[in-house]
Amino acid sequence: MDLPRVTEVLRGAGLIDMSFVPSAILERAQLFGTAVHRATELWDKGVLDISKLSAPLVPYLEGWKKFLKDYNIQIDPDEMEKQFTSSKWGFKGTPDRWPVIGRRRTLVDIKSSTSMQPSTRIQTAAYEILLEENGIKIVQRWCVQLNEKGTYKVEPYTKTSDRTVFLAALTVFNFKKEMGI
Repeated sequence: MDLPRVTEVLRGAGLIDMSFVPSAILERAQLFGTAVHRATELWDKGVLDISKLSAPLVPYLEGWKKFLKDYNIQIDPDEMEKQFTSSKWGFKGTPDRWPVIGRRRTLVDIKSSTSMQPSTRIQTAAYEILLEENGIKIVQRWCVQLNEKGTYKVEPYTKTSDRTVFLAALTVFNFKKEMGI
C-alpha cells in the first residue's frame, strides 16, 4: 500500500489550498522552492559547487548559511532529507533537518515562500510524529523562512495541539479517499 505524504494529507483535508494562485505562478514557485531546498541540502553535505548555482538562489543560500552561523549549527548529513514512515498512523514524509540546536533536538522546516502558511505548523507536527515514531525525540519545531535579501526569519511552533490537528486531517483525508470524495 502506498502511504500518503504529509503535504498530500494537508492538501486533501483542505489545510493547504493554492487554488487561488494561477497554475503557471504556482509551478514556478514550486520549482524554485525545490531548487532552494536542493541548494541548502548540497551545501549541508559539503558538495555544492557554488559556481554552478543559479543567481536567484544565491541570496537564499546566503540566508541559510547565516542561519547556521547565527545559531552555531553543524548539520549532520544523517539528520536531513530522509523519508520516514509511520506504521502506526499510515503516512510518510521527508523532514528537512533535525539538528541539535543549543542542546535541543530541533525539527527545522525550510521555506522560500514570501509568506508563512498556517499549515506549516501542522506539517512540522506531522514530521515530529514521524521522527519520534522512528526513535528521534524532537524538543522544538521551527520554520526557517529564507528570502531574496539573503536573510531569514525563524518561526517557532509550540502548540502541542498541532499533532492532534494533523491526525484529524489524516482521518479526514482517509475518509475522503475511502468514500471517493
